[in-house]
Amino acid sequence: MASRMMSACKQYGVSILLSQAVEELMSEVAQSKLRHIDTITVKGSILVQKIYTYDARHQGVDFFLFERSDEQADLDSEHYSPNVWKTDQDLTGMRQHVTEDFEEDFKKGRDAYLAGDWPKALKHLNSANEIMVENVMDQGYIGDELDGNQSMNFEGDDLQSEALRAETGDGPSRRLIAYMESEGNKCPESWKGYRPLTSK
Repeated sequence: MASRMMSACKQYGVSILLSQAVEELMSEVAQSKLRHIDTITVKGSILVQKIYTYDARHQGVDFFLFERSDEQADLDSEHYSPNVWKTDQDLTGMRQHVTEDFEEDFKKGRDAYLAGDWPKALKHLNSANEIMVENVMDQGYIGDELDGNQSMNFEGDDLQSEALRAETGDGPSRRLIAYMESEGNKCPESWKGYRPLTSK
């Protein structure tokens, strides 16, 4: 299962992907930080399960701003509690791009996708993706990676604009949109609220 989750990370454009079985082992606070991105079956299994990601971007986060000595880090690690998800400066720094309006639009889109209301799903998932592009740009997550000759113009249809949108947008939103497009944007009559994750 772990190898399938690792492979699926690339499909969804995320760094971390967890199965429902792993999510169920986590604390309530940790679970609240995860995002249910799809419901699937994996090759070789008929078990229907949710898959989750933890939204975090390391680009643009000044980890050295919060630097601690090795001794302090060791001491801190002995006192970690579930509250670390809300108080750790590195974790909160990597989640500045995740806003309530993004989470709300993604959830509406994902729920509509799973329920088979694909026109509504496409509307909300496209909106969620646009919100993410704006949030990442506003928070400066990729500013350091652009040299002086690159502009952050998303208006054109050129390859650079497309690449910037892909890098700054929301991978799970784009993946669900791509899947619906592959089905002609029409929910199949046989749809049961999940899909097989075909590649390993």
